[in-house]
Amino acid sequence: MIATALLAVAAQAVTPPPLVVTVSVPEAVRIVAGGSARARVVVAIEKGFRIQANPASEPYLVPARLRLKQDDRVRMGPVEYPPGKPYRLHGTSSDLSVYEGTLVVLVPLEAPGSAGTGTRGGLDLVLEGTLEYQACNRVVCLKPSSAPARVPVRIEPDRRP
Repeated sequence: MIATALLAVAAQAVTPPPLVVTVSVPEAVRIVAGGSARARVVVAIEKGFRIQANPASEPYLVPARLRLKQDDRVRMGPVEYPPGKPYRLHGTSSDLSVYEGTLVVLVPLEAPGSAGTGTRGGLDLVLEGTLEYQACNRVVCLKPSSAPARVPVRIEPDRRP
């Protein structure tokens, strides 16, 4: 009986937190070399959970933060987060700024004029990264976690004369 209890505790220790946030990009971002565009990154939060907005309400809270690896073929501007929604935890006297449901984060991208030169049909690349967050429901806050993010980008050659 003690062995069974120890196995149950050990299983809980290695069990990853539940997946409560998913990140997707509905369509590849198309940029003409020398131009710019915005990637629409969709964040879906499991019903019943919330994540801290960016910026977070308090310095000790973990804000949602999209981090993409730099790529020399495209420049990224500062990530644009939507405003959070007010949410008051039971027993507290002030609101927190949170996200829940589905939200869209925008990433400004710019392709240098030389991007895609030498390629007939354009250049395809993927910006890899993560969305860092801390999810809470009405009962518990999970450990800070992250969800993978992949932003496909297609740079078209500038065909202007």
